[in-house]
Amino acid sequence: MAAVLLAAAVFVLTYVLIAVRRFRSVDVPRGLAALAGAALMLVLGIVTPAEALASVDVGVLLLLVGMMMLVAGLEYCGLFSLISDMLVRRARSRRGLLALVMCVSAALSAVALNDAVVLLFTPVVIRCCRSIGCTPVPYLVGTMVSANIGSMCTIVGNPQNAYIASMAGIDFVTFSMYLVPVTLVCMPVAFAVVYAVFRKRLDEPYPADAVCGAASDGRAVDTPRLKAVAAVFLAALALFAASGPLGIPIHVVAVCAGAGALAVIMAASPRNILWMAGRIDWSVILFFAGLFVLMAGVTQSGLLEAIACSFPGFRPGETPSLTGVMVFSAVLSNLVSNVPSVMLIGGMIPAGGTGLWIALASSAALAGNATILGSAASIIVCERSERYGITLDFFRFLAMGVPLAVLTLLLAAGMLTLMFG
Repeated sequence: MAAVLLAAAVFVLTYVLIAVRRFRSVDVPRGLAALAGAALMLVLGIVTPAEALASVDVGVLLLLVGMMMLVAGLEYCGLFSLISDMLVRRARSRRGLLALVMCVSAALSAVALNDAVVLLFTPVVIRCCRSIGCTPVPYLVGTMVSANIGSMCTIVGNPQNAYIASMAGIDFVTFSMYLVPVTLVCMPVAFAVVYAVFRKRLDEPYPADAVCGAASDGRAVDTPRLKAVAAVFLAALALFAASGPLGIPIHVVAVCAGAGALAVIMAASPRNILWMAGRIDWSVILFFAGLFVLMAGVTQSGLLEAIACSFPGFRPGETPSLTGVMVFSAVLSNLVSNVPSVMLIGGMIPAGGTGLWIALASSAALAGNATILGSAASIIVCERSERYGITLDFFRFLAMGVPLAVLTLLLAAGMLTLMFG
């Protein structure tokens, strides 16, 4: 019982730090908070050093690093400059610009890590809006919700999907086969909700000279290198799809793709290796490493079993239902964010429960739209926006996010129930 209480105290303290991210005027990075929790688990003897090392899923960490390197390579070559120009030139109305922003955000988040995508895409959206006199808020909200929804449909879309695929042994194609249809159904609903909330702003006249005011993210397009990195990116997607039949671990593909992108930009200057190292979000890597150890402590102490017994379907001898997993995940994702909630619930899902794992992936992504704290991608959009003097109100977002999350979760639950019986 003492171990359970200690683990519970460390668990709560860690997630308070992750959620609040500030202590007595000192900012606490989420990676540092997770590592502090892991260190306490070790110091208090809840986990041994050997158990801590064994708990860290190196494959997931390598997948994250590889995808961040690949996205950084695309940034270096000017992909996001091209996207900003396209957004301004193709849109013919504010409503059309919102649709384009959401489609691009969802598409990029489906094929690359959504945290890395929104980190780079948020300034692009702000510059586009300012260049044509549009208020950025509706488009930033659209970026948030579409990044979460788009990331749901592939293993490489977000960190929790990478963890789920690793734990459940689900290959790239099987994962996407179930969740791409759910994503395609949820996206129009998301657009309709965002448009309904910001209709007055989005129905205002579009500037007549908007097509001449293309925005830029300040980086020139290097066409030859962009083609080379794009070729690496497409090859990686093909290998992701074929990784199951070929028996190639998906993190190996991601690391090779990241190395390929690094080789391309290092051809311009060897010093670009330092530039790319600076573009990797090491706090996310540390965050995951710490969470792995923290969850090992939760499991070893018996706290996980105690938590499981509090929910129908998760008690000894019971099998959780698809709907039960989704509801539990939706609630927990908005208490401790979707990545830690997936890691916690994942420890309670029985072996061979493919449908339950898919349900967990969908609910964690969709529930992340209920509040700004529901997903790391949403937090990143808010943080990046504040650097440009734009504040996204928590409670106004909540008033839109909860209905959106509920609608999309109901759609996902219905579709997955039909798929898995």
